[in-house]
Amino acid sequence: MKNRYLFFLVTLFIFLSPIIVLKGEEGETKTQYLLKLSSIGFPAAEKMKEAWGINELRLFKDKLYIGYGDAVVNTGPTDVIYFDIKNQKFVREFTVDDEAIYRYQVIDGKLVIPGPDATEDWKFGNIYILTEKGWVKKRTIPNGLHINQLTLFENKWYVATGTYFEFGEDEMFAFGGILCSEDEGNTWKLVYASPTDAQSVFRIGSLITFRDRLYVFPYAFSGMKKEEIPEEYHYYLSDTYENQYLIYTEDPLGLTDVILFDEKKWQYVDLIQIPNICYISPFTFKDKLIMSLLTGKYIDYLSLKKGLPGNASTFLLSFNGEATEILPFEYDLIRDIVIKKDKLLLLILKDYDYFIVETQDLENWKYYMIPRGIRTPKSIEFDGSSFYVGTEGGNIFKSIGTKELTDSSSLDNEKPLKFFGAAELPRDGKWYWAAITGWRKWGKLARFSCEVRKKNVINVVTENITSLSIYIPLTEIDKRKPVELKINNEKAFKDTLGGFTELICTKGNGISWNVEKGMGTAERFHYQRKIIGNTKIDLAGEEDAPSIGSFVADVLKWAVSADAAIIPQSGIKRGLKKGDIALEDIFDLHHRNTIRTFRVKGAELYRMMDFNIKQNENRLCQISGFNFTYRIANEQEKNSIVESSIDPAREYLVATTDYLVRRMESFFGDEVNCENRNISVNEAMMEWFKEFGTITQIESGIKRFKQR
Repeated sequence: MKNRYLFFLVTLFIFLSPIIVLKGEEGETKTQYLLKLSSIGFPAAEKMKEAWGINELRLFKDKLYIGYGDAVVNTGPTDVIYFDIKNQKFVREFTVDDEAIYRYQVIDGKLVIPGPDATEDWKFGNIYILTEKGWVKKRTIPNGLHINQLTLFENKWYVATGTYFEFGEDEMFAFGGILCSEDEGNTWKLVYASPTDAQSVFRIGSLITFRDRLYVFPYAFSGMKKEEIPEEYHYYLSDTYENQYLIYTEDPLGLTDVILFDEKKWQYVDLIQIPNICYISPFTFKDKLIMSLLTGKYIDYLSLKKGLPGNASTFLLSFNGEATEILPFEYDLIRDIVIKKDKLLLLILKDYDYFIVETQDLENWKYYMIPRGIRTPKSIEFDGSSFYVGTEGGNIFKSIGTKELTDSSSLDNEKPLKFFGAAELPRDGKWYWAAITGWRKWGKLARFSCEVRKKNVINVVTENITSLSIYIPLTEIDKRKPVELKINNEKAFKDTLGGFTELICTKGNGISWNVEKGMGTAERFHYQRKIIGNTKIDLAGEEDAPSIGSFVADVLKWAVSADAAIIPQSGIKRGLKKGDIALEDIFDLHHRNTIRTFRVKGAELYRMMDFNIKQNENRLCQISGFNFTYRIANEQEKNSIVESSIDPAREYLVATTDYLVRRMESFFGDEVNCENRNISVNEAMMEWFKEFGTITQIESGIKRFKQR
């Protein structure tokens, strides 16, 4: 059985650098080992970069199931992928209609995926069950915005959710709901609803069965302006979400911290005598309920991306059914938990280093240090002899050996024996001890793998790459002997290194690689920007008609030979400054979207625009191919078009984005049938600059004036 700890929708991913010696409660040095790692693959490489992080690893019937994706950025739908241990290959088994997979659970002997954020509407939440005939989707949980966890209690399925109810037309309240199913998820009944209020979001983070009772752990947060937060906590704030900080509510249930259900009634109980509790993550081990606590005041929900902020503390507690005690175990963050028979494994961040910590009695601990160069470990699994480590960067590493640590002198030089890498952009080209520096097709995904083999051989496999640098992993190579480099199964180089540290590999018009020695290192690598065009003017925001939005709409219209284009203003993340434009500038300009088209009569197009100008700012649009002027009234719903070039009788072919297609009803009051043009906005932008090269002048199609 395997239990999990995850902050849903809060991804902890910044890797920092650390110390070596861990001390126990009385100061004794703990036994430590350094893991030697080699990657088994990069299963989500073809997905968008934000989806790469390996949220979950779960062994089930000799298959290593992989959870990945990001339900904040919305990277779904998400493939169910497993690694076939016997045949050593990745298999795509199914696709879930959710933005990510954060968790696999075994419920009553069945593998189950709770759907954290459905790609469909909010009417139902999803769970997915692996049956003898394959995966079955059950879209049956009413108002299930976020399905966080399931558990079996008294032969019934219970689910922890973030859900909502509507009060009138414009008011919505977010609360945590517990739903129960007596037929394995076909139907559900709401059996508990958390408190809620107009300013806060309440959710049920976890629920767990312990000693014939169901324990439920809610949490809450609210959006706050900076001036609403005491100044002493400003230093610990991170990013805003829709111009507000998401701040945890400490002690959301007051003096109680857990909700208890004995199949007859729900009770609020106080198990923990620690103030300012913000989040509790539970699991059971050795007939004890273990709880990981996050405590503090004004903790920024998003600051946890960067580690544990200074205004927060963590504790590990044990409850035996009668009393709770604090365990003498220190850590900054617990990233994952694995339970295998009598063995508990924790993936922790401690003093800026990552460890897999092992115990059988909650008293004696063994530490396996993950090399510092590994890109932010997120998840772990154990097959009885080897660890698997899922990373933020997308690689899944397997331990192939350990060595006892006696000093920290070589820790920063420890490299993975094998890794995989992928990049669309030069700035993302460096991976561990190699870097992509040239693309056969710029802006397209380039992939490679690098491995140190026996007899001083470095083996590299490339795809869409014309140049790269290999920074010799000196801890894995015998510097006294010649080093052989193979690229795509062809010998490209064999020689002694002397004092050189780099192999610079370039591919000309032919099929052979040219390799030269260099003195570069991964630590000193600096990417070169790929310039694709320039602009003679600054393209920035101008009230509600930013010129950058008009330019992007012009490009979409041109790319598919449409009559017009409409894009969401909120989809533009930044402007373009006068001067050279690099690939990174284009990819940073907007969210990853593809182009769709639809046909509409001019009269309907006019109605759509008239509806849109009455919406909130984050739902306004930018256009190309037609223009109109509208009057801003004192009340937004009374805004009105006063002049337009739209021909009511004409049929228009309109280009837009897949993002807007999914939200047509909220932007325009109705849905339309769209065609996928199978071209991304990024591809269209690159083709435009290839054709025209320079932006000289942009005119907005929308003008407005205020009513006097």
